[in-house]
Amino acid sequence: MTKRIVIVGGGPAGYVAALRAAQLGASVSLVEAREIGGTCLNRGCIPTKALVAATERLRAARDAAAFGVVLGEPLVDFAALMARKAAVTEQQRGGVEHLLKGRKVEVVAGRGRLVDAHTVRVAGAAGASELIGDAIIIASGSRPTMLPVFDVDDPRVLTSDELLELDHLPDSLAIVGGGVIGCEFAAIFAELGVKVTIVEMLDQLVPGEDRRAAAALSQAFRKAGVESRLKARVEGVDVSHSDHVGLALADGPAVAAALVLVSVGRSPVSRGLGLEEAGVEIDERGFVATDDTQRTSLDGVFAAGDVAGPPLLAHWAYRQGAVAAENAVLGGRRTVDRRFVPTCIFSHPEVASFGATEDQAKADDLAIVVAQVRFNGNSKAVLEGDSDGYVRIVARADDRRVIGASLVGPHVTELVHELVLAAQAGLTLDDVAETIHAHPTLAEAVGEAALSALGRGMHTL
Repeated sequence: MTKRIVIVGGGPAGYVAALRAAQLGASVSLVEAREIGGTCLNRGCIPTKALVAATERLRAARDAAAFGVVLGEPLVDFAALMARKAAVTEQQRGGVEHLLKGRKVEVVAGRGRLVDAHTVRVAGAAGASELIGDAIIIASGSRPTMLPVFDVDDPRVLTSDELLELDHLPDSLAIVGGGVIGCEFAAIFAELGVKVTIVEMLDQLVPGEDRRAAAALSQAFRKAGVESRLKARVEGVDVSHSDHVGLALADGPAVAAALVLVSVGRSPVSRGLGLEEAGVEIDERGFVATDDTQRTSLDGVFAAGDVAGPPLLAHWAYRQGAVAAENAVLGGRRTVDRRFVPTCIFSHPEVASFGATEDQAKADDLAIVVAQVRFNGNSKAVLEGDSDGYVRIVARADDRRVIGASLVGPHVTELVHELVLAAQAGLTLDDVAETIHAHPTLAEAVGEAALSALGRGMHTL
C-alpha cells in the first residue's frame, strides 16, 4: 500500500523530505505556515547571497581602473538592489513550488501541531483540519535569537529578517555577534559604504573556525574599515537618542550606530507544536533529539533540519531531510554522516572549512600534517587581482588521509568541495597531489598545497 507521509515545515529539510518521499512513491502532505522554502530561501541564504552578488559587482567596478577599464565612481541604487534581491528570492521560491507540484505533493497552508505519532492538526485560514500519516517528519526550522537586553519593539534593533527588508542604507550599523551571519552582513554593508562595527563576546570572529582563518578575516575587515570589538559583551542599551542606539560594553568604550543587528545565533522552533506532549524528547536547548537515522524518541516521528540541532546549515538540512524521508517511506536505517559537513562564509574574503581544524587536532593530541599554500603564488588569483588568502589541508600524520581543511580567499566556497570529497572517500594527500589540476585555475592551489606537503611543490619554496 502507498505510504502516507506528513511533513511539518517547508524549509530546506521539509521540502527536500517531501520531494524525496514523493520520489519513492509516497503520498505526501507538506504543512507550512509561511512561504515555501523556509528561512534559507526567503530570509537567509538566497536573499543574503543576492546582496553579496551585488557588492561583488560594485567591488569589481571600483577596481576596474587597475585592469585598464575606466568606469568612474559607481553609484549604488539601493532600491534596485533590494528589488533584484526580492525577484531572485521569488524566482527560487517559485522553482521549489513547481517541483512540489510536479511531484504531486499536497501543500497545506497553516501551522501544524503534533497530536500523536500519526496525526498532525493544522490551524489555517480556512479553519482546523487533521492529517493522518504512516510517518511524520518535523522540520519546523529555527528563528533568530534575541538578547533580553534589547527592546524588540524598537525599529532600530533588527534581526537578520528585518535587515533584509531595509528601504534605505543607514550611515552606521552595529552588529552584535561575529559569527557567520554577522560577518556576511558586515562585508555586505561595508562595501555599500556603511560604517560597520562588530561586537563579539568571544576572542575571535567566526568562533569555531580555525584561528588563522578568523585572524585573516579580521585583517581584511580592518582594511575595509570594519571595526571588530572582540571579547566585548553588551551590558546596556541606550535608546534615548533619536539618531543612534548606544551599546554599553562590559569592557571598553561604548558603540553608537544608527541601526543594530542582533546576530547571536538561532533558536529552534520546537515549542508549542505539541511535540513534548506527544512524547517527542526535546533537549535543554530546545532541539529535538534524534539518532543518526533522524528518528525521534516517538516511534514513527522523524525530525530534520535546524530543529534537530547543529550545524544549522541548509545543505545539512537537505541531507537530513532526504535521509528522514527514505527511512520514513522504506523503513530503513540509512544514517547521516556528520564528520565532513562544509561551512561556507560568503564574506570578503570568503572562508570555507570542514572536518578537523588544526586547533581541534592539537587539543585531541592527534598527530597531523598540514598541507598549505598561499594564493599569492597562484596565477589565476594574481591575474584576477584577488590573491590574498590560502589553502590549508589537515591530514593524519600516519597515513596522510585528509580529515579537514580551512581555506580563505577567492571562491574558496567552491574549492572546498574537492577536499570534502577526498575526505569522504578516504583519500590521502598523495591522491590529491596526483590529481591533475588545470592551469590557470584557483583549484591549482589545492593540488599545490598537497604537493608542497609531500616535498614536491613546484611553485612554492
